[in-house]
Amino acid sequence: MEKYIQSDFVARITVTQTFPNQGSAPHYKSNIVIHQLFKGDPVKSLSIYGSSDGKRRSSCDVFFEIGTEMLVYARKADGGRYIFDSCSGYVILTSPRRNNQDRELEMLDFLKQRNIITTSKIRFGADLGERLAVFRGETLRKRFAIFEITFNGNLTVDSVKTITGFNPALDDKLIEILKQSRWVSDRIGLDANGDKVPPGSKLLFAFYYYPAEGKYPSFIGEYDV
Repeated sequence: MEKYIQSDFVARITVTQTFPNQGSAPHYKSNIVIHQLFKGDPVKSLSIYGSSDGKRRSSCDVFFEIGTEMLVYARKADGGRYIFDSCSGYVILTSPRRNNQDRELEMLDFLKQRNIITTSKIRFGADLGERLAVFRGETLRKRFAIFEITFNGNLTVDSVKTITGFNPALDDKLIEILKQSRWVSDRIGLDANGDKVPPGSKLLFAFYYYPAEGKYPSFIGEYDV
């Protein structure tokens, strides 16, 4: 969910053409076809951090062959162009789709259908791992739940709203965990004040359901893996 919030452009695309880097530019241009646009403007090309010949110059470089289908999470740069790199959270889509890919597309479809378009450059974090251990072994029909958290200026939780949940009883328990957790933030591009945000700041937060596999029980996690 964080990469959706941080991005200005989110879409399922196919790379149709690539162009050489211009001079010493750290990005190359790729023409694309958009299959599903979840966020941003319907563009025909993206800028990609890397080298068009596929050679890696830094750990952030990426290169995609023509015909690659992927989910792209990109930010808006100078001149209104969209740009992304290895840290942007892109997902190369396979055929047939893997379970986590299906779930990510399902969640993006839900946000689009509900017209939930939110962008914020504030990063939030909380350590929820051990508190979620009590939900191991749950049997659920839904693969994700989304909550909207509203913060006070000192990063305490003012309120939590269910956007889409697992079931009412479980959702109430997850809401209490969100309310009781200690939150920190990094206001990217503004400051590095980890204990304050503008009052009323909001965050879309997702939980993901992982069914049992072999000897491993089902669990609910805060990360989409």
